[in-house]
Amino acid sequence: MVVICLVTLARTRRFLAQAHEAPAQVVGNHSRLHNRKPTYYPVLRFHTPEGTQHEVVSPVGSNPPRYREGAQVPLLYNPANPQQVRINNFLNLWLMPLLFGVLGGAFLLVGGLALMAGSLRR
Repeated sequence: MVVICLVTLARTRRFLAQAHEAPAQVVGNHSRLHNRKPTYYPVLRFHTPEGTQHEVVSPVGSNPPRYREGAQVPLLYNPANPQQVRINNFLNLWLMPLLFGVLGGAFLLVGGLALMAGSLRR
């Protein structure tokens, strides 16, 4: 879990180092079934400074839909690949590294305590 935390943290930092910000409008929600339940991914429309319009599906979804059609959201995008986007908020950027870091830290703590307790019994 700690390794996954470090990998997702590195990916997020690499993305942020090259990302540009643009305002985006939610133009719909794309649904996909996960475990027989729909998950809704916002469809985002934004323009680059050059004036090119892009429409992309966010890689982060939810149920119920987190954003209504017509909502304005701050978007980060990779200028070399404008299809690579993330909505600029704490959860979309840091949830995975934080989640795996907390779980990995807890497992390391429990494992370390179990090893210490075992060595103290000898």
